[in-house]
Amino acid sequence: EPQALADGAARTVISWTGGKDCNLALLAAWRDPSLEVAALVVFRPQDATFRAHPIQLMEAQAASLGLELVHVVIPRDATSYKDAYVTGMRDLREQRGIEVIATGDMDLVGTMERNWIEECGEVAGLRAFLPLWQADRATCLRSLIAERFTVVFSCVKSPWFDGSWIGRAIDAEVLAAMEAMASEEHGSAVKPLDLGGERGEYHTMCLGGPLYRTPVALPGGGLGEPLELEGQPGQKAGERWWTINIAG
Repeated sequence: EPQALADGAARTVISWTGGKDCNLALLAAWRDPSLEVAALVVFRPQDATFRAHPIQLMEAQAASLGLELVHVVIPRDATSYKDAYVTGMRDLREQRGIEVIATGDMDLVGTMERNWIEECGEVAGLRAFLPLWQADRATCLRSLIAERFTVVFSCVKSPWFDGSWIGRAIDAEVLAAMEAMASEEHGSAVKPLDLGGERGEYHTMCLGGPLYRTPVALPGGGLGEPLELEGQPGQKAGERWWTINIAG
């Protein structure tokens, strides 16, 4: 699907994790004639391991999409995470002529009062494009199915999911099961499932879709057996977490 660009289209990067939301943001930007998608960009702390969104898998996605994956590394000794983010964004503008950064963010996270990409972009001189902001979660999932994306669960957490969900693709049957979960109560200390996974209940990776030239090549040929994680930052007592088993 080629980009149909208007005169003066703004050079755009997509903030990338490889999951469902950034893929929908990419598709929205690709189909917007005022935006010229130039690259994908991953912001990553130095030495971090991305188990739910392995870097190897992101690189394979970029190869299938025919887009460069730009790495903005946040130094381990950075005194200000925000300043390091802004510096990376400013480099995109000054070194690559980027004007717009697109993100699949849907909502505020934690105690944030503003969207992070928008806030940092303001300082760096980049405009934020947020096509999924405050979007209906079920509508977004239905869009993935209608557009024939292949999106699989790469990380799931109890009490909503168990390890058998790892590698499962989002389809109409899965969506129905998730909608049933979203109506379930798990006690006063646990909120119902957010269908978009906005509270970290699950993460995904995309293995194909309308802009992918070929199915994404999996490192090692597969996702591996589900890997159960223990003692992770933010993991509450009694919670069980599983991820795909690809080093990243």
